[in-house]
Amino acid sequence: MNWLTNWMMREGPGIPKNAPKKKGLALFAFILVREAWDLFKLNILMLVCSIPVITAPAALAAGMRITNVMIEDENIWLWRDFRRAFARHFLQATAWGLAAALILGLAGYAVYIYGQLARHALIYVLPTAIGVCVIAFVSIVAVCLFSAMTQFELSGPRLLQTALLAAIARPLPVLAGLAFVAALWLIHIVFYPVTVFTPVVFNFSLGALALAFGAHKATGFAFSRILGADSPDAKTMATAQKRA
Repeated sequence: MNWLTNWMMREGPGIPKNAPKKKGLALFAFILVREAWDLFKLNILMLVCSIPVITAPAALAAGMRITNVMIEDENIWLWRDFRRAFARHFLQATAWGLAAALILGLAGYAVYIYGQLARHALIYVLPTAIGVCVIAFVSIVAVCLFSAMTQFELSGPRLLQTALLAAIARPLPVLAGLAFVAALWLIHIVFYPVTVFTPVVFNFSLGALALAFGAHKATGFAFSRILGADSPDAKTMATAQKRA
């Protein structure tokens, strides 16, 4: 059976030194194929840790921490890294998650009420549109905040400042990530019960990857702008993150 062992343990073709770096959707697809097995295991972890509901924000933060490491093409020890990220960000992620859920709930309720009124009077179209914009902007800020939370050690005000700047500077990639997540769950609902197992297989981890991928450059840009790319704080945090 040596031939089977040699076949399974043989070296891969590798990557040519002069090969251009993948960007955009090509990079996303490459990460998806390369990390398929770890994404499946990550999905199970996120699903199990989200069952109590109150722990869902911490599970999302831990999932985005793992997917950020995948994006940076660094080594992953899945269970250890997920457990540490879950414990480290639990209180912060829960607080910010509840705050975002409250704002989005109020904005969604306002959109529903004004949307009903707009059917009878056009004057209510404007507040309805404003409510939709608030939902979109708060969602983008929340994704950027969770991304920055899992990449940098920042205090609450500085974390919010980074998320706001990232959302204003580069909102479209984050919005694309949110649309991707919405499409995943919409497909699950529309084609149910055929898609009954999709949340167990990839919905959570693939959603975390899409959100982290969309916000990765935006949060890095905002972080460097706020602290300064050459500042001692920025260098210290970047070095600490690599060592961790």
